[in-house]
Amino acid sequence: MDNLVSKRKIKVTLGVLITFIGLCIISSTYFKEKKFEVFDEMNELYYEQIVELANIPEEIDTLELPEEIDTPVIEDPEEIIEAVETVVPVPAPVIDYSKYYIGYLSIPKINLKKGFTEINSKYNNVNRNIEIIKPSKYPDVSKSNLIIASHSGSSSVSFFKDLYKLKLEDDVFITYNGTEYKYKIKNIYTDLKDGDVVIKRNKDITTLTLITCTKGDKNTQTIYICELV
Repeated sequence: MDNLVSKRKIKVTLGVLITFIGLCIISSTYFKEKKFEVFDEMNELYYEQIVELANIPEEIDTLELPEEIDTPVIEDPEEIIEAVETVVPVPAPVIDYSKYYIGYLSIPKINLKKGFTEINSKYNNVNRNIEIIKPSKYPDVSKSNLIIASHSGSSSVSFFKDLYKLKLEDDVFITYNGTEYKYKIKNIYTDLKDGDVVIKRNKDITTLTLITCTKGDKNTQTIYICELV
């Protein structure tokens, strides 16, 4: 009797054990399948995200700006040119040279009146004024020669641009120390523009010499010899 009970217990135990093992196998298979399904779903989601990221540039190209952002539109390119042309440049400081002038050169025929400074002044420069050239001496010195140079051409400092219109016997005036000195042109000639100027004058007469570039000739300069009358 005891043997039968023992055998029955063994069979029951084996049956339970086999059932448990079977359940474990079935469960294992089930979880593996679920695992693969979940893995597949994750892969699919990951792939969809990759595709979306790859399409981002195309989406950026078609983005529209919010309405509150005001973007100016220039329909006519000429508007840009007009905008540039209307820009007003900041003017350079204007120097009042007149307070430095010690005298004036006047030539009525060409409506020229221009002041000159002391010979050693920093404003005694052809790029600012008419320039007194060393070794000039002022007309209050007997038999002296006052030599004045200036630009010709079309710049704002081309004070001698109309000297080419002058002829022999035309009047030229120098005002210095409250006295006006009258000269007449006695000689007009050209010289090579090589850094030196040949002055042909009568050294026994008080003289005024005017020098400028020759009109229409870049290689020479024109000299006007004026004698005090």
